[in-house]
Amino acid sequence: MFKVGDKVKFLNAVGGGTVTGYVSPKVVNVEDEQGFEVPCLVTELVKDERNNIETEEVIVVHGKVEVEEQRKPKKESLSLFASSAGNPSSKSPAWFLAFVPRVPTLPLSGEIKIWLVNDSPNVLLYHFSRLIEGVYHSEKSSRLAPYSRQPLWGFSHEDLSHFPDFGIQILPYQSQTVELENSFSKTIKVNPVKFYKESLYQGSAYFETRAMLIELKDNDLSLELEKLKQHDFSAQEIEENSGDRKRPRIKKTLPAGQPREVDLHIHELVESTAGLEPKDILEIQMQRFRAEMEAAIVGQTKRIVFIHGVGQGTLKNELRRELSNVYKKYDFQDASFHEYGYGATVVILRK
Repeated sequence: MFKVGDKVKFLNAVGGGTVTGYVSPKVVNVEDEQGFEVPCLVTELVKDERNNIETEEVIVVHGKVEVEEQRKPKKESLSLFASSAGNPSSKSPAWFLAFVPRVPTLPLSGEIKIWLVNDSPNVLLYHFSRLIEGVYHSEKSSRLAPYSRQPLWGFSHEDLSHFPDFGIQILPYQSQTVELENSFSKTIKVNPVKFYKESLYQGSAYFETRAMLIELKDNDLSLELEKLKQHDFSAQEIEENSGDRKRPRIKKTLPAGQPREVDLHIHELVESTAGLEPKDILEIQMQRFRAEMEAAIVGQTKRIVFIHGVGQGTLKNELRRELSNVYKKYDFQDASFHEYGYGATVVILRK
């Protein structure tokens, strides 16, 4: 067994460090030569007898002699992957933003923490920020070791009503390399509705519990596909202007039995909430609700799901009050808890 302060060497890697504490009976934290603290299996360590000499400093306090260990200031702890023990888990080097709920079966019952995962042999210099009303607010910047993870920011369901986009900048490098890596910079937008869906949280090698992973990669191909889609949407107008109407217009329909979803979160309805009071926000949401209801009735939609979130319940109560008074011929109830948690109402227009 090892004691705190013991000097150890790695059996399966070059170098060693100092034992700083126990994670479990089989795992200890070791502060390596660079000052990073990483968890290691006891079976993969051996005492370094040559350097296992305690360094002490004698301090006189009020006439008494006290002994204190000299320790280097610790850098922020970097956690290796939970089940991969620091080995690659993806087929090729990859980075992820991971959203890890405290309770995976009830994601919004507690805090959801955002982690940066580095599944690559590179060291990452990174900067993480939140985009609020067009301004990036710096949250965290540091260095992330290869095949490790680090927490960035946490939030709860109260934050979803004004949920920000995220900016991530990464500069990967190795201590010795024949080719320089390209830097990465991107703004990540996540629809808050996803956090209500338990099915989106999956098991992975990076965490002990289920998490929602977003891979950080350049999506030039995705952008090109989006441009092609936009071109296709405008194709009908081009045909009409040119007189070419040989191709019939195909109307897109939802799969049979699938209800229409309408997200009433304010950031989905307006570009910015600057200058809007709570009553103004509620009125915008209710106007969208009424418009969608009328369109669903005219279009003979069978079911429509309104995603209102949890929050203080103001929007949910107002929505249900209007359903009871204005649209009282239609039944409504809580939407699937498995898909939306407590944050949605389904209206049944036709049985």
